[in-house]
Amino acid sequence: MEEKEKVVIPQETIADSKEKKRQHKTLRQLPLYRDLANLEYMVAKLYMKLPRKMTRYLDITLNRVSEAGTCVSMAECERDPQARASYLSTARAFAEKFYDSIIILQKLNLLDKQTAKGMKNLAKGVVAQTVAWRDYTNGEGTKSDV
Repeated sequence: MEEKEKVVIPQETIADSKEKKRQHKTLRQLPLYRDLANLEYMVAKLYMKLPRKMTRYLDITLNRVSEAGTCVSMAECERDPQARASYLSTARAFAEKFYDSIIILQKLNLLDKQTAKGMKNLAKGVVAQTVAWRDYTNGEGTKSDV
C-alpha cells in the first residue's frame, strides 16, 4: 500500500484564516444584531395576530427592540470604549424592557407558549451578549497577566 502524502499548510495561512474568522465584515454578521433583527421580525408578525386594540402596545414593543438594534449599531461604529459600553448598556436596558413586554403579552393570553418562549430566549440571549460585549470593552471580560 502507498502512503498518502500529507498537505502542509503554512502557519501564515492558518493565522490569516483565523484573523478573517475573528473579524466581522458587516454589522449584519454580528450574532447580536441578527438576534435583534429576528426579534423585530417576530414582533412585526404579531401585528397580524393580535387584536387591533393592542396596536399601540405593539408599537412600543417594536420600538424597544428597534432602539436596541440602533444602540448595537452605534456601539459597533464607536471606537471610544466608554461610549461603546454606554450604547451597549442602553441596548441591554431596551432588551430587558422588551422581555417584560413579552411576559405581559403572555399573561394576557395574547401569545402562545411556544412564541413567547422563543422570543424570551432571544431576548435573554441579547441581554447576555450585550453584557459580555460591554464587559469585554471595559476590560472586565479579559484575563490579565498580573
